[in-house]
Amino acid sequence: MVLHQRGVDLLVNLMDAEEHFDTVEREELRSLISEAVVVFGEILQRDVPSVPVPPPEKGHTPS
Repeated sequence: MVLHQRGVDLLVNLMDAEEHFDTVEREELRSLISEAVVVFGEILQRDVPSVPVPPPEKGHTPS
């Protein structure tokens, strides 16, 4: 549940930063990106598929 709450908080902060992108300090953006890397990494560790998933093709956008 703690990881889920971190993800929710991060999403709210990222959405706020997007709305005010022109006024967000560089260090705040750096901090948000660093937190996103950690949180997404932990989420992916928990959600490892039992069957390997091939990487997306170059130029292909996931749907």
